[in-house]
Amino acid sequence: MPRTIKTLLLAGTAITSLLILTASPLAAQEQRKVKPAQEDQEPSEAKANRETELDLITVTATLIDAPVIDSLSATSYVGNKDLERIQANTPADIFRTTPGVGATMNGDDPATAINIRGLQQYGRVVVTLDGARQDYWRVGHGSGSFYVEPDLLKAVTVIRGPVSNAYGSGGIGGLVAFETKDAGDFLKSDEQYAISEKVGYETNGVGWTTSTTAAIRPHKAFDIIGNVNWRDRDAYDDGNGDEVRWTGEEVTSGYGKATFRPADGHEIKLGAILQRYDDYVSGSSGSNSATLSRYDADTVNDTYTAKYTYSDPDDRLLDYSFTAYHNKTRAEQTQVWPAAAAGNFRFYDVRTTGASGHNSSRFDGLGLAHTLTYGGDYYFLEGESSAAHFGAGEAQAYGAFMQWMGEYGSWLELIAAVRYDGYELDGETKATPATPPEEESLNGDRVSPRFTVGVTPFTGFQLFGGYSEGYRAPGLQDVFRGTGAHGSADSYVPNFNLKPEVAKSWEGGVNLKYDGLFAENDLLRGKFTAFYTKVHDYIETDLTVLPRMADNIGTARLQGVEAELIYDLGWGFINLTGALIDAELIDTKNPKYDGQPLENAPLDKFSATLGFRAFEDQLVFGGQFLAVGEVKRTQRSSGTNPGQVDGPAQYSDAYELVNLFANWTVSENLKLDLAVENLFDVAYTDPQSAWSFTSDVEQGKGRTFKIGLTTRFGG
Repeated sequence: MPRTIKTLLLAGTAITSLLILTASPLAAQEQRKVKPAQEDQEPSEAKANRETELDLITVTATLIDAPVIDSLSATSYVGNKDLERIQANTPADIFRTTPGVGATMNGDDPATAINIRGLQQYGRVVVTLDGARQDYWRVGHGSGSFYVEPDLLKAVTVIRGPVSNAYGSGGIGGLVAFETKDAGDFLKSDEQYAISEKVGYETNGVGWTTSTTAAIRPHKAFDIIGNVNWRDRDAYDDGNGDEVRWTGEEVTSGYGKATFRPADGHEIKLGAILQRYDDYVSGSSGSNSATLSRYDADTVNDTYTAKYTYSDPDDRLLDYSFTAYHNKTRAEQTQVWPAAAAGNFRFYDVRTTGASGHNSSRFDGLGLAHTLTYGGDYYFLEGESSAAHFGAGEAQAYGAFMQWMGEYGSWLELIAAVRYDGYELDGETKATPATPPEEESLNGDRVSPRFTVGVTPFTGFQLFGGYSEGYRAPGLQDVFRGTGAHGSADSYVPNFNLKPEVAKSWEGGVNLKYDGLFAENDLLRGKFTAFYTKVHDYIETDLTVLPRMADNIGTARLQGVEAELIYDLGWGFINLTGALIDAELIDTKNPKYDGQPLENAPLDKFSATLGFRAFEDQLVFGGQFLAVGEVKRTQRSSGTNPGQVDGPAQYSDAYELVNLFANWTVSENLKLDLAVENLFDVAYTDPQSAWSFTSDVEQGKGRTFKIGLTTRFGG
């Protein structure tokens, strides 16, 4: 890791330590008393304008909505204001500053894979869109696992670690929950209708974006919102001014959502999210190699959801939510290069249908306020492809959980939970010249516990710690894959002896929540987490042996620290985030892999965002510094010398970027957004993209100017 990042992280740690000491009981004895954050310290409108990401209410690891700063877990939140400031083109842009989180984004593939603390792919991170699981995958360098357009979103919540296992099967790495806007998020309190039009332009890749949103609320018991987006972008240039070939794309997306309130406390939401992608995919974006295949790709991703909730403050026994969903992704790809193979066709098709529900009951007793939450979930996944390496078949996963939370006054919070998981996989054996394929099934189940303790020794300062376990069944591709890249059609074989992965994690942290710390109107929010996780029976393809197959190659050990710190003075703010994470293999079947980094190495990164407000908060402007550390990868065998690790490790260089932003609310009907990304035109390759030695250009996007203009009217 470069010295710059270490210096900045050490400086951030020193500042944090000073702030913690200042916020301690000794500091509270000074002449001016530090005020803990309270809900009613200032008018609600002014307070809303200054709310930080850590103040906003979202889903938590307990399935109970609460402010991020109050959650006893490593939780991060990216709200609507942050999304507008980022002006994200891809989901990867959203997570630039989220500690412990990386997004694998290949320049020529709009699909994304989320990496949390070194874990990604095939269900290790549960990704939901309005509660619907996104389970698409395909074989390929840096291939993504889901599709979502940032202009559809109002917020994103990340819960890191297996502590999130109440949200569904798998998820040993964590949860990423994307949410689209409701009509209530778009309409003002006195409006019955509104419509907005956003037009965006960017210079690098010459990209245009339009987004039209409309909503109506004819009655307080009913509202509906609709949105249509179009984005078109040419291939962009890297920091050296060289075109990164095959990175252009055209995207059309939109959603509709209707909300019904048949009675007080009852709410029904019906939604549909439709996305269409037209682009080129290749073995490595930007490569000039004549041997790498390229495809003209058309991808459709549709998500349908139905959600029913009941919540009444006077009803302490019933507070429930039930969601049913269906997601389907189909990618059709026609080969365009090499010329000899032009016209070849392949497709990938994945469909997930599922449901989840839970209820919370509250009661008092033995001096504690008790909350008992219980529920379950189920999904059925079908996958098929014209390419045999897909791992076609069917998967079912089901689970149930029960969680108790006890609160003693405002200083003690206890959580104990248990989850049951089960799964079944159905597919076929690999055919041989002598034997046809035969049906094959795998199944298994497990019970996973969780314990968490939170202590608030004095107001505004909270310590938490706990232990959690998670269970991830092998994926269809893990078990049934029979051929593919890195060798001939006979190089891969299915593995019907795969064991599920089991994660066991210890985690501890500190939450800071203070107002009036150094000035009358300032606020401080901080969240710091340390973790140690072992993933037993870790599944990965061993490329040192032939024939190849996915195998339980050993144990993955993840450890590190993550931090978020926000200081807001009203007229300005600073947001610091950072993470130092180590993820490696231990106790492996092949001892040469012991101590080697995971294939999807996590990122050591640091960010600092400095912003200012002017014209009664109508203008927000500032800059952002982002530093990403060097990433080490193991050089695996190419197959010519099976059983060996060929050559030295590979390294992806560290890099540092500076971005600028300005968001000006000119009037209630007009908003202007400006941004400059990669101000100094740094040439780099994101360590988690599908970088390749066959590419003669960097994968990272060079200097880019962005402008967005949004008009709105309503009544």
